Amino acid sequence: MAGKPDTLVRRQHTHLLLPSAALDDPQRTLFESALRPAGWTADPDDSSSMSLRWNRRQAALRLQTLGWFPLLVTVGAIGKATSAHRDAAARLTAAVVAGGGKSLTDRELVEYLPQAQARWQRALLERRRTATAERLLEARRCSYCASWSGMSATHCAGCRRRFTTADDAEHEATISRASATLDEAAAILADLARGVTLDRLSGASHG
Repeated sequence: MAGKPDTLVRRQHTHLLLPSAALDDPQRTLFESALRPAGWTADPDDSSSMSLRWNRRQAALRLQTLGWFPLLVTVGAIGKATSAHRDAAARLTAAVVAGGGKSLTDRELVEYLPQAQARWQRALLERRRTATAERLLEARRCSYCASWSGMSATHCAGCRRRFTTADDAEHEATISRASATLDEAAAILADLARGVTLDRLSGASHG
């Protein structure tokens, strides 16, 4: 998920942490708006979902994603760094800080990378919980044979057993729990994207 820290710190890179889950359209627009006035244009051949590249005359600049939840990127020159690259890095830093993000030093980046991995793992956990909960809201499961049926089904699609009043009551309880799980997972993912620390999220349930 992350580049090698020793490679990054030996070069002139700017490391930025943004309150966002990933490199999505709002962040791309933020970067583009910061660089366009200085004459940088997006590379038309760059189709990566993990990085961005800009050109200005003979100079080239690349932004690479290092982590998610929140978004961690590093920006550096492709080739020898010049004053144009340093100005571009300053523009990007100013835009990120104005949007609630911050800049990391090389040392801070190296210290943060293990946390970035842990945050991504936590986000994957919450996404799995979300997928399971969504499944429970789209179909009902037979307590006898474990087959899935439509939400409005009166008989199990697997064993053809008619659902009882007790089955219906359990199904309603399952829907309630699944809805609560969706709300909780969404809140945790939003907190992760904003940069809330993992310690503050440790008390959340994982049902």
